[in-house]
Amino acid sequence: MDKLSTKELWQLKHNFSSARESSEEHFFRCWNHQDCKVCLAENECSWCPMTSACVPNSYAIPLLAPAYDENICPHWAERWELRTKPLGCQVSTITSLTSIISIVSTFIVVLLVALIVLGVRWGRRRSKQDPDWWRVWKRDWSRVQFWQRPQEQDGERDPLLGQAQSTRDGT
Repeated sequence: MDKLSTKELWQLKHNFSSARESSEEHFFRCWNHQDCKVCLAENECSWCPMTSACVPNSYAIPLLAPAYDENICPHWAERWELRTKPLGCQVSTITSLTSIISIVSTFIVVLLVALIVLGVRWGRRRSKQDPDWWRVWKRDWSRVQFWQRPQEQDGERDPLLGQAQSTRDGT
């Protein structure tokens, strides 16, 4: 059996010890840090800027921790000013959420405008082919079959078998 190196032993010990860490140990591990960058370098810790406190944050999405826990920071007013690991010390939770919501809503508005433009273009093309297509009160709805095109619906005017096209006109 192969022997483990010192580095591998340290990594195994670190992995197993952090898995057995109590909430109190997690709190003190984070609370020891008094600088934002050092705090965010620590696993599962976040920074509250007004009180300069490094707090434990073990939520799956650290950015949304204020939505789950209103007491994430020592002072209630700084809850949405929380700094988390993926975005760093200069970006708060509220800034991140505002940016994300703004970008998503911009895409939705652009999509809606594009769909409206495509709908108007389709309506204009359809109006050139059949000018009265949108006037629903002029249609005989008892004869309309929705799965067929309008030119295919009237089969009574088609010539019978063996008759030429000219007999339809009466000539």
